[in-house]
Amino acid sequence: MQISNILSFLTAKAAVTYDQFTDTTGLPDAPASSVEELVGILDSILTITYWLALTLAILFIIFAAFTYLTAAGDVEKVKKAHHQIIYAAIAIAVTLIAIGAVQIIETFLMTGG
Repeated sequence: MQISNILSFLTAKAAVTYDQFTDTTGLPDAPASSVEELVGILDSILTITYWLALTLAILFIIFAAFTYLTAAGDVEKVKKAHHQIIYAAIAIAVTLIAIGAVQIIETFLMTGG
């Protein structure tokens, strides 16, 4: 079988799968037709991702606080809880920086330079 035949088969299969996927999920049938539409789609996906990341970081802070409270003077558990809180705070900072970066990129794309 030639590579072009394989690529044609995979492309056709992907198109059929894409059509079936969009029909059941309500996703748009056509790709984004403008930069604004593409940015809107990416913004929706990223917003969900950011909220998920922030929620997980907060849950890790709560878990670290529980570890700290149940350490009962064990130095290793206190150290472990301290590190968990630091890592969760770093995760929150990175998420907030990423949100700012996306806003900068979005503004750059919308204004055209």
